[in-house]
Amino acid sequence: MNRPGLGVGRSTRDVLFPRLPWPGPGARSCGLKAPPNNYDAPWKFVVREFLRFFFEMLFPSRAAGIDWKRPARFHDTRLGRIGPGGMRGEMRADMLVEVGLLGGGEAMVLVHIEVQAQRDAGLGLRMDRYHYRIHDVYERFPVSLVVLADDEPGWHPGPFEHGTGPSVSVFRFETCKLLDVDLGPWLAGGNPVAWVVQAHRVAQGTRGDDEARLAGKLALMRELRRARLGEDVTLKVMRAMHCLLALPPEMEDRLAREWERTEGTMDDTIMSTYEWVLVEKGLARGRAEGRVEGRAEGHAKGRAEGVRAMLLDLLRERFGRCGRSLSHRLAGISDEAELRRLARLAVKVPSLAEFEREVGRA
Repeated sequence: MNRPGLGVGRSTRDVLFPRLPWPGPGARSCGLKAPPNNYDAPWKFVVREFLRFFFEMLFPSRAAGIDWKRPARFHDTRLGRIGPGGMRGEMRADMLVEVGLLGGGEAMVLVHIEVQAQRDAGLGLRMDRYHYRIHDVYERFPVSLVVLADDEPGWHPGPFEHGTGPSVSVFRFETCKLLDVDLGPWLAGGNPVAWVVQAHRVAQGTRGDDEARLAGKLALMRELRRARLGEDVTLKVMRAMHCLLALPPEMEDRLAREWERTEGTMDDTIMSTYEWVLVEKGLARGRAEGRVEGRAEGHAKGRAEGVRAMLLDLLRERFGRCGRSLSHRLAGISDEAELRRLARLAVKVPSLAEFEREVGRA
């Protein structure tokens, strides 16, 4: 099995880690709080990465009619450009995707997906406007689907009607209420979207209570590890969980210590969100130190020095030490790309000895 490293493509990192404000040294004393819940980014990521699982669980009748042998085409960037200017509120998780239908010939069908994370009396109007604006661009009307991801059991928005007398227009859109989904069978069947819905529910239930969120996040990590979905799927689910269940850095630290106390050393099967925090903090430090060093010694050398310092911090954080011999060998590596590769490796290997062997192969 190919093992994906910590480095992810630009689209994935930009969507899931949009300028996360993880701090540099001294942040613990600053009392930095976790960033606010971001429901938009992880759901865009989930739809893109797990499209078939998404349809099969939330819109099964639609899934049954899609020809999954034909690749889907996403148009979220263009959809963003045609969003109605001046409209109150913005779409939280809009996606536009083309899919082929079984027995549908060569034509592709447009599907507009929105995830609505809170009650909104204007939802029907916005969906109606998008329906026609999408037609303005593509000269095709889309199928309109809404995932109701709010926490109000009684909210089930229906068709949008407007006009008077004989000139009444009715716009219908299909919805799926996450609160109404029985996750049990889907979790047992290994559907990764079910794990994201579970994390979404924990995020809603622990809003404003970091202690409860830490406990819920740790429990989900344990359950996810036992599910054995495969490395690639597990890492993607963890990225979505990280965004949905963000904690202050000092609490991510506690989570990592508790995990290692009860579950053993982190391995390739699952990746602690605290390890992601270490990478974010380290890269920020590397960029900062690189700018300082760069003014005196040249930008390339300065950046390499910053990444090397971050790498040494990662090793000490994970293993409690970094021997003189290993430090000397790392000092002899001046290629920034190689140092970054080793930094990403440092948060995955189960032991310092294995990391040293990898350095020896460089």
